[in-house]
Amino acid sequence: MKTLNRLLVGLDLSPVDDTLIAYTAYICAELQVAQVSFIHIEKSLDVPSELLHNLQKENVSSEANIREMLSAKIKTAFAALPQVETEVMIEAGSPLKQLLHWAKEKQVDLILVGRKLRLHGSGVLAQKLLRTGRNSVLFVPEAFEPRLRQVVVSVDFSKYSEMALDRVLHSALAKPDVQVACLHVYQVPTGYITLGMSYEEFDRRMQGFAYKKYDNLLERFPELQDRAEFILVRQEEQDDVGALVVLEAKRLHADLLVIGAKGLTAAALFVLGSVTEKVLRKDMDIPLLVFKDKNEEKLGFLDAILA
Repeated sequence: MKTLNRLLVGLDLSPVDDTLIAYTAYICAELQVAQVSFIHIEKSLDVPSELLHNLQKENVSSEANIREMLSAKIKTAFAALPQVETEVMIEAGSPLKQLLHWAKEKQVDLILVGRKLRLHGSGVLAQKLLRTGRNSVLFVPEAFEPRLRQVVVSVDFSKYSEMALDRVLHSALAKPDVQVACLHVYQVPTGYITLGMSYEEFDRRMQGFAYKKYDNLLERFPELQDRAEFILVRQEEQDDVGALVVLEAKRLHADLLVIGAKGLTAAALFVLGSVTEKVLRKDMDIPLLVFKDKNEEKLGFLDAILA
C-alpha cells in the first residue's frame, strides 16, 4: 500500500467529537492525508415545527445548525492544514448503513470512530462497523492526547498481521522518531506431554520457533531492523488473550495498538472470539487500529468457522 489518502470520521455530537477532530487533524499533519469527510448521522433530521416556535433560528434547518457547529470546530482544528480537503456531511438513516455506504462511495482508506469509556455510550455501533464492514477502523478513546511515538503491532505471523505491518511501514514509520514493538502471544499446546518433553523444554522450543519466524519477518521487512523490537508473551490456560495484549500495550506506553483482522462474517467473528474481538471488549485508553483487506471476499459462516 499504500498510504492513507482518504479518511471518513464519524461524529455523534458528544464530547468525544472534540477528541476525534483534534486526533484527525494530528494524523493528517503527520501522515500527509489529502482528504477527510466528517459525517454525522441522525435517524431523522425532522424537528416538530411547534418545538421551533420563537427560536432565534426558526427558519434554519436542524441539518444546517449541526453543519454550522461541526464546521466551526473543524475549521479551528485544521487552520494550519490548508492543504487538507475537508467536508462535513449530515445524513439521515441507519448510522451503520450510512457509514458503510459512504465509506464505499468515497473509497476511503480508513474510518475513524470514537471509543467511549467514561463518557456515556456503549460503542456497539463501532463494533458492528468492524464486524460487518470491509474497511479498516481506528478507534480513538475519549480525551486521548494526539501523539505517535510508540506503535505496538499484534503479530501472529499470518498474512493479516503482515498486512498490518506493511501498512504501518508505509504510514506511521514515515516518521523517523516512531518506534515499533511486534507483540506475539503464544501458548504451549497441551499435547507436549505425548512427545515425552517437559513443559519447560517445549516452551523453549515454542520460543525458538517464534524467533525464527520473526527473523523471517525481518527479511521481508528490512525497514524494521533498526526500528522494532520483538516482544514474546506466553499465554497460560487461564489467561484472556485480549487482556494480555492490552496489558502489554500499556506496559510499552503504546500510542497506537495495531491488529490485522481476517475478513469474516459478523456471526462467525462472534463465535470464533478472535483476538480483535477480545481486545475490543477491554477498557483501553489507547487508540486501536484494526486493518482489514477491503478487497478480500467475505467468508460464509461455515467456511469462517472451519478456517
